[in-house]
Amino acid sequence: MSKGLQGAVLRMLHADEFRLRVVSTALECGGLMKRVTFSSCGRLPDALFEPAAWMRLWFRTETGREVQRAYTVAGFAPDHSTIDVSFYLHQTSGPAASWAQRVQSGATLDVSVLGSWPFHMNEHDDGVVLLGDETAFPALRAILSGLPDGVRAHVLLTGEHDLTEFIPSRPGLDVRYMPARRAARGFERMLRGLDDERRSATGNQGKTETRPGMTWDCWAAGESSMMRAVRAAVKHSDAVRSQESHIQGYWSLHHVI
Repeated sequence: MSKGLQGAVLRMLHADEFRLRVVSTALECGGLMKRVTFSSCGRLPDALFEPAAWMRLWFRTETGREVQRAYTVAGFAPDHSTIDVSFYLHQTSGPAASWAQRVQSGATLDVSVLGSWPFHMNEHDDGVVLLGDETAFPALRAILSGLPDGVRAHVLLTGEHDLTEFIPSRPGLDVRYMPARRAARGFERMLRGLDDERRSATGNQGKTETRPGMTWDCWAAGESSMMRAVRAAVKHSDAVRSQESHIQGYWSLHHVI
């Protein structure tokens, strides 16, 4: 099957290409997601074994063409022999979720790796601010699991389902859920609270003050229009490093992935 123009561009840019084979599958998060464990005949790229690393998986559509979808590496074996991907099982399924719903051990997927942007926290920051819906949930968990002990984390989950119970507790972790219609406002309030905390700690000297412990990293992903609101909120926050924030639209209300 042809991967079309996207595949040709990725090859021209020297993307790593390999094939994964399904080792096992298991439902998780109350059946809302399916965790698929893959193996590879060859060595997997080192870039995949960092928090929130992602790869491009190729799926066949009903018309027979292949399309790519980006998925986060949700976990991996200590010896890097296998990797896990968690698929959100949408009620209205695109090619990726449809594949995940019916996949069995032994199935294969072609993979391209190019442009993965793993999460690396600035060592001088006080903590992280995370926001995401079900599609970003695997990445959020991967980021949290990779944080050093003692790092503070404010997490706002959104979407149709409250998944807070599926995030392991840890010192310094604050996890909240808000429905999508309220999440952008809730995120703004969260940032205002961090701004107030920063001004109090820096003697109200504002954004020009750059002492350690007064700034936060931000990672957010989910529905595109919500991410636009998140970008605006981060841009006007004193507490968040806006230039280093990762804010990405994973999907659109008007486009089935």
